[in-house]
Amino acid sequence: MRILVNRPTDGEGFGDGLLDAMFRLRARYFNGMRGWNLPLESGCEIDRFDGTGTLYAAALEDDGTMVGCFRLLPTDRPHLLDSCFPDLMAAASGRSLMHGPGLWEISRLAVIPTEPDSPFRTETVRITAALLDGLFAICAQDGIRRVTCVTDIQFERLLQVLGFDCHRTAGPVRIGVEDCVAGYLDTHAENHAAARRAAARWARPAVALPAAPQHPAASARSAVG
Repeated sequence: MRILVNRPTDGEGFGDGLLDAMFRLRARYFNGMRGWNLPLESGCEIDRFDGTGTLYAAALEDDGTMVGCFRLLPTDRPHLLDSCFPDLMAAASGRSLMHGPGLWEISRLAVIPTEPDSPFRTETVRITAALLDGLFAICAQDGIRRVTCVTDIQFERLLQVLGFDCHRTAGPVRIGVEDCVAGYLDTHAENHAAARRAAARWARPAVALPAAPQHPAASARSAVG
């Protein structure tokens, strides 16, 4: 699996085809699988926060199939939490926890496995863990010291199970069809290590390639000396 990143400074680093695939994956995930009712444009889920200044990441399987994505928005400009969920923002114990330089908001994290998931959602967890590992790599490279979010309580539990030190600042409150909370992850060494452990634990085992057959004469020579 590869994590590709499209930074604001790179312009359309993904290329139109990959960006279109990401917006379509978001539409399938949030409206088709989660039961949200987000507006679509020609089958793509795009909102007012998509555009200049937005960082995107996408998870691609080895065959190039996109199976997950997320976006990051700087919190010193309008973003999802303060613009769409002001009550959650106001309830946060100190606005400075969720807003300011070096703080970016993660949103639109979507995962759609290509293979049937098990009852334990192992494929979903595998892709999510890889995306989170990619998130912390981005934070280290771009100097992001805290990641904020609005998420459902199931994802909050998953973060805890994976060993992340996450902090809830508000909620839960009912938003649409889900109970949601606001919170943040600091990008300290312990959370970086948790991201690496989760990605390694849930990665698919490497497929061992069969050894090349030896010529009989070569085998004989090897056997005698």
